[in-house]
Amino acid sequence: MFSAARREWALILVLTLLCLLLPTRNSTADAWYYAACVRYGHDLLLPHHLLHNAAGWLWLQLLRPLHPEVISALLALNALAYGGTLLGLRQLLRRLTGSDALRLALLAAAGSSFGLLRFATENETYVLPLLLSVGGSVAWLRHLRTGALPALLTAGLLAAGACLLHQLQAWWWLGLLIGTALFSPRRGALLWFAAPALLVPLTYALALDYWHLPRTAESLVRFALHDFLSGSAGAPASLPQAALLTGANVVRTFAQIHGSTLALLRQLPGLAVVPVLGLAGVAWAWLRRARHPEAPRGTGLPPVLGQAVRRTHGLILLLHLGFAAWASGNAEFMVMLPVLLALLLTAAPPTLARPLTAAAAALLAWNLAFGLVPSHRLDFTNLPPLLRRVRQEPNTWFLLDNHNLALNQLHYLTGRDGAPNVLPAPDLLRQKRHWTPAQLQQWLRSQQQAGRRLSTDALGGPRLLDRASLLRGAEAAELLRGFRPVVRDTFPTFFGPRYLTDLR
Repeated sequence: MFSAARREWALILVLTLLCLLLPTRNSTADAWYYAACVRYGHDLLLPHHLLHNAAGWLWLQLLRPLHPEVISALLALNALAYGGTLLGLRQLLRRLTGSDALRLALLAAAGSSFGLLRFATENETYVLPLLLSVGGSVAWLRHLRTGALPALLTAGLLAAGACLLHQLQAWWWLGLLIGTALFSPRRGALLWFAAPALLVPLTYALALDYWHLPRTAESLVRFALHDFLSGSAGAPASLPQAALLTGANVVRTFAQIHGSTLALLRQLPGLAVVPVLGLAGVAWAWLRRARHPEAPRGTGLPPVLGQAVRRTHGLILLLHLGFAAWASGNAEFMVMLPVLLALLLTAAPPTLARPLTAAAAALLAWNLAFGLVPSHRLDFTNLPPLLRRVRQEPNTWFLLDNHNLALNQLHYLTGRDGAPNVLPAPDLLRQKRHWTPAQLQQWLRSQQQAGRRLSTDALGGPRLLDRASLLRGAEAAELLRGFRPVVRDTFPTFFGPRYLTDLR
């Protein structure tokens, strides 16, 4: 039999290998943009995640002798950061529960959550900062145990570094700061933890030169808060809408639920066995849960300190969840919730170990079947032939359903930021330019009269069970009433053909 430590190491290794072997082939528009920045060495210091692209660029320099594909190298970096995050979580769990079975179950449940798996297999900006935040918590717990101030300084440095990789991690830093004030055994502890945070404004100030901005306080604030001031970091929706989106995305942080789920089931009905077996396994494990498990071993952490750690990270969870709700329930801002919840559940009775293990296995099977494997193996958009047309037809306006994805892939392929003949789909173009439907149609007619060809992929094609997509498709068709659509090309995808349609 493997020891508890070996089982935990084996679990982390298996999960990390899955992420390394199953990178997405359907990267987001942002992921392509970050890859382009790293590939061509520009826009390396972006305000909302200041050092993230720079970290990717350094990683690429390290791998340069291997001549890797840039986006593949960055996907591998996130997968490795995911594995490091699980190693840090394991360190925390070993101090918070003496139950080997419960610890393994919590580690498996966090590692199998879709929020972590999604970003471990995508070139987004959320896993590297989470790795540093978890490392900060490991050092912070060491300070609580030993009273060592250097450990607290390390915690502050790692937490501040996480903020430089993504501003979102400021909530984790704030939670540890409050926890230090409430629970640290040493006088002057706040100063030791907070001092490294001075590196954050200092680094932002140094970044002003990179963007050729004046070295003034106003310029610094405007640069650091650019995404919030511009609204691109998310803004509050109406309260009912924010509550609905928050609830839905909390669920999606653990299990992949998307418009593609039913479409996958229609194409591959055999996948229905995954949720059936998963629910049956959880029910069986609940009924067979141990009534009198072995007494947990000691962890070397007094119960009062364990409670302090859980309360501090419970506060961090509330801060992050509240901010995600403010940002219209942004799922990307919830990536840390499974890690934080695992820490809180160390207070659960060891009798829950078997049901939690079954739930973790069911989550992993679901997220592999409906998330990682389809995203790795299937082509959802088939953009390359369309992008070739964009490059070959400079006199055609391409009004594209996901124009940012097309633009950023072109940026990655060519090194040129933007394509002069790519515009949003008609409904989005109208919204962006604040036109009435009549003004949009007038503009389209004027472009035709000037000899420009008009092509769009917003008509027809696969429609997943997504309310926004359905409404947008209907609006696009309504806006183009009076034009004669003529299909001139078809791009096969797993969910059905997409059409490139001329407007005449």
